[in-house]
Amino acid sequence: MVSVPLKTTDDIICRQCGGLNKPDDQYCWHCGAALRGLLRPPRRNREVGWVGRALKWVLGLAVTTVVLYGIYYGVDRYFVPLLKDGKVQAEVVTTTASMIVRSSSTTTTVAREDILVAGGKDRYATAAAISQYGFPTGAQAVVLAGGREYTDAISAVPLAAALGAPVLLLPSEGVRADIGSELKRLGPSRVFLVGVSRVSTVKRQVKDVLGDPEVEDLTGGDPYETATLVAAEMKSQLGEVTRIVVAPADSFVEALTVAPLAGAKGWPILLVPPDGVIRKATLRSIEKLGVDSALMVGTLAKLSLGEVDRLVGTDGFDTAALIVDYALQNGSSLAHTAIATGDGFPDGLVTGAYLAKDGGLLLPAHNGRLSSPLLSLFEANLSNIRKLEFLALPDLKKELTGSPTLP
Repeated sequence: MVSVPLKTTDDIICRQCGGLNKPDDQYCWHCGAALRGLLRPPRRNREVGWVGRALKWVLGLAVTTVVLYGIYYGVDRYFVPLLKDGKVQAEVVTTTASMIVRSSSTTTTVAREDILVAGGKDRYATAAAISQYGFPTGAQAVVLAGGREYTDAISAVPLAAALGAPVLLLPSEGVRADIGSELKRLGPSRVFLVGVSRVSTVKRQVKDVLGDPEVEDLTGGDPYETATLVAAEMKSQLGEVTRIVVAPADSFVEALTVAPLAGAKGWPILLVPPDGVIRKATLRSIEKLGVDSALMVGTLAKLSLGEVDRLVGTDGFDTAALIVDYALQNGSSLAHTAIATGDGFPDGLVTGAYLAKDGGLLLPAHNGRLSSPLLSLFEANLSNIRKLEFLALPDLKKELTGSPTLP
């Protein structure tokens, strides 16, 4: 390999004419101008060979690559999402765990799916993501429920289960772009409105997206009336209603937990006010439904029926554990288990509809973890779980599925 020496010069450059002079000269040899006071630090002129030029090109290419990647990352990370107009995609991360089930004569290894369904940018986007996951091939009907208050939406879950439909939540402005995209993907011919505001606007928006579907409005003057309208529709869909569920209007953990059971059984959810006195409209609804049996959760309200089961714990999450245990004794199973936050209602509410399809159950988490009673039930029934879903709870998924005490 031949090295190319670098050539340098210490000559002084005249600022008057630009001529080169020897380092000891005081006057320019070319124009006679004084070099003293006009001097500047000697400039080294380097003539770089092909190796140096190649290095410069490599360095320039690297810098250009870094700059272009930075621009691409910024556009992809911040600008493109704005152009997508809120379109939601359900991110599902699945791992498979092996459970060893032993009996007196055999030992069987059974696979369990551990699934994380990522949340969206808000409750409405998360509902759309859960709909994509729970109803991947679409649905003949969809229930659109008001997403601002739990009392407006909770009665929608058993209705959705009766229809085999997902629940989508609506913000105050109605069917925004991402919800419209999910509606179009589902392609329903029937849409039910439960506890929504601006009903006429929502109807128009739904028809703009779907063409000319059948739209049924089940929104009453208040959440109690809405629940009675939904109950009447359930009887119309199912032919009969054998039991009702009564839940408090000021605490949503109990209703969220019981919703999959109510949906699987075809039991409407009615609400009792914070004062514990059941509204007359609710009592008339019970009479019209022709039921003489009720499951009351999280409330001590008085209700005169032939059979009343009441589940009330020390708090909402303690009551939730009682509900799960009750459900297990009445045909539900933890084979399909979903865990969603119980500190807010939206995620658990929209999960209940598809859990009801196969008799699954919801475990509500508090501050990102299961309460002691719910954790005890979870661990006691772990060998029965085949599908374990975490709704927007990645840390809890890691904690529970990564624990050495679990399979």
